[in-house]
Amino acid sequence: MNPQYEKQLEACVRRELDALGELPTPSALASRIMHAVEQRLAVPWYRQAWSGWPLAWRLASLTTLLLAFGGVCWGSWLVSYGMTPPIWMSALFEDVGALWRTAVVLGNTVASLLSQLGTGVLVGGAAVMFGAWVMCIGLGTAYVRLAMRPAVNRI
Repeated sequence: MNPQYEKQLEACVRRELDALGELPTPSALASRIMHAVEQRLAVPWYRQAWSGWPLAWRLASLTTLLLAFGGVCWGSWLVSYGMTPPIWMSALFEDVGALWRTAVVLGNTVASLLSQLGTGVLVGGAAVMFGAWVMCIGLGTAYVRLAMRPAVNRI
């Protein structure tokens, strides 16, 4: 085609479209659109996208899926070594018992440590940790503000 003709045609179409102005939306179309939006909002939570679910249900479903995935991985690992259910159940109980005994020993150690330390040391340690937390928040805020500041080109 002729490039000059295309430019003239484009200019002519642009003038005609600009002369039309804003067209009002037909009332029937507006009501149909609003009805479709309301229907999408009225959908129950379990028919919405996962990010639209309530937080408790998202956490519960994520936990369930992670546990199921972990169980499948663990079970396939045990089967690959030729273990039968009675063997791996006894191994599971032994592992859980060992973890429980470890948690009890750690708890007793922390309790005896806290009983040996004085109140002043505990309060001082808590104050130092709180101060460090406040300093991290303050420095982080300052760094973010510094990073988000618009750049000024000075020549």
